[in-house]
Amino acid sequence: MAEDAVRKATEQWFVGRGLPHFIADYEAARDIWTRAMPALTLLVLVEVVVLAPRQDFPLWLNAVALAGAFAALLGAWALVNRRRRRPPMQRPDSLGPVEVAAFVLGPALVPVIAGGQVRQALGVALLNVALLGLIYVTTSYGIVAIVRWALRVLGRQIEAVVSLVARALPLLALLVTFLFLTNEVWQTAGAIVGPTYWVAVGLFPVVGVVFLVVRLPRDIGALNDFGDTRDFQTLVAPTPIGSVAQLPADGRAPALGRREWGNVGLVALFSQGIQILLVSMLIGVFFVLLGLLLVDAATTREWAHQVNVLATLTVGERDLVVTEQLLRVAGFLTAFSGLNFTVYLLTDETYRREFRDEVVGDLRQAFAVRAAYLRHLATAAVAAPAR
Repeated sequence: MAEDAVRKATEQWFVGRGLPHFIADYEAARDIWTRAMPALTLLVLVEVVVLAPRQDFPLWLNAVALAGAFAALLGAWALVNRRRRRPPMQRPDSLGPVEVAAFVLGPALVPVIAGGQVRQALGVALLNVALLGLIYVTTSYGIVAIVRWALRVLGRQIEAVVSLVARALPLLALLVTFLFLTNEVWQTAGAIVGPTYWVAVGLFPVVGVVFLVVRLPRDIGALNDFGDTRDFQTLVAPTPIGSVAQLPADGRAPALGRREWGNVGLVALFSQGIQILLVSMLIGVFFVLLGLLLVDAATTREWAHQVNVLATLTVGERDLVVTEQLLRVAGFLTAFSGLNFTVYLLTDETYRREFRDEVVGDLRQAFAVRAAYLRHLATAAVAAPAR
């Protein structure tokens, strides 16, 4: 029982840090879909409430249709439980293909039953498949837990982040301010509208992610090596497995699998991405304020050949205007500055020490806990037959 408690607590520790794939024998039916069940249930309820009523039905008939739809869903739930030899209304401890298919097809049948709308039913089924994929990825890789963990790390680093921004902002501002005050930038970034603008802005974070991904194997590869027993014990001591932790015989845990690598990569990307996003947002605020003070409506019209004033603030005898063109130029240069900051973060040793060491340290602790966890499971498996 004590060994089971240690295992469960350690696995919850992995989930809380956004590393559910560190759990041994991680399965979709038991570990992923079951954890996603609240989201799936909410999705079905919302779709039934939206799809069952019809505008050409009177209120009482819509109420009957809604009640019938819920009754059909409960009946389907009971039939699935009966097939699995469970009580009719029991919450399942695992969700297999039958249950997942019911979540996809159940709401899709509502438009057919309510009014024979086959095309709408097909659209609902396709939408549910896409949503299931999103829910699977989000739950499988613990995206919500990763974001919470990254925000906690950022909260502990906030003083260092402010200091870092104070040093990074002058350098980035010196590089970009001259671009900000040139009419060529306003004629291009300020005049682009629609998807073209967002594609242009999105190129910068895409390139930044590529830089981060290329560096990940080198940054993470050494975290799985624990030659120093004292360092290993210091890392695992405050964790649930600390009381029974043993260093692997060769000082290394088994190599990461493909999904484990993907999970670790997401943790590293999210943690650094949130930090870069915060710095980029502060830089964006700087550009908006700079444009508010220096670029009036007449100058905007001259540079961008158009002006769309969103808000006006009168200070003394001067009108400070927030224009659509200002926000477009500021957004474009903010994305560009974020890419520059990403490059600095990856190449400058000062940035690396002050901005990334805590993230890498937390990941190294997770690797140490994984090594102790796998050693604990192997030891328990060997001891079980002897009992």
